[in-house]
Amino acid sequence: MPAAVLWLLSAKVLRQHWPVAAHASSYLVVGALPIAAYLLFWTFWANVSSDGDCAPLPYIALLNPLDIALGLVFLTLAHWFLRLRRDGPGAALGENLVPVYVFAGAGVFLWGNAAVVRTLHHWAAVPFTIDGLWRSVLVQAAFSLLWSLTALLLMTVATRRALRELWLVGAVLMGVVVVKLFAIDLSNVGGVERIVSFIGVGALMLVIGYLAPVPPRVAVGSGGGDK
Repeated sequence: MPAAVLWLLSAKVLRQHWPVAAHASSYLVVGALPIAAYLLFWTFWANVSSDGDCAPLPYIALLNPLDIALGLVFLTLAHWFLRLRRDGPGAALGENLVPVYVFAGAGVFLWGNAAVVRTLHHWAAVPFTIDGLWRSVLVQAAFSLLWSLTALLLMTVATRRALRELWLVGAVLMGVVVVKLFAIDLSNVGGVERIVSFIGVGALMLVIGYLAPVPPRVAVGSGGGDK
């Protein structure tokens, strides 16, 4: 319901009529901001506290009620923010949107990890507890592969668009995966999951080296030459 209200507040059909049209800032900022903050808190709380149980319905990854609701919330927040920027009240936010991208990326990353955990909980009977997830070789292997795929995506996009900072974010994430492999995954002696994790991460590192080399530094023009 809060997501539906936020979507209506930023919908074009309402923004063209009174009272929203006459008080755009009040509705899109003062009225909508607390709703957006609540939705952000709810996405965090739902991801870390709920196992997504939808009995008597069968659990389907990303197509269960919880993940569908989370997806709609993220779309609603993006829709509201774009309207805020486009229609004027959001101009005060300035042109530096890096914090917004970081916050959005962190939220989607958390959602992806939580979706993997919920899927393994329902499909592989992994206990939905901190201790159970920490001790699960399957969960640790899934995290290593998911983080490596995320790093590959970030670094590939960064290379294509010459975004050196984004590439460094992916490189740091890949470094975390390597440390995790030796500090956590390697401690689990034997197991197919550990072998798959090491082989999968190694293969993805080779793909990253081929598809996503570090972007060159952007040259800054100054007069007749570059710096």
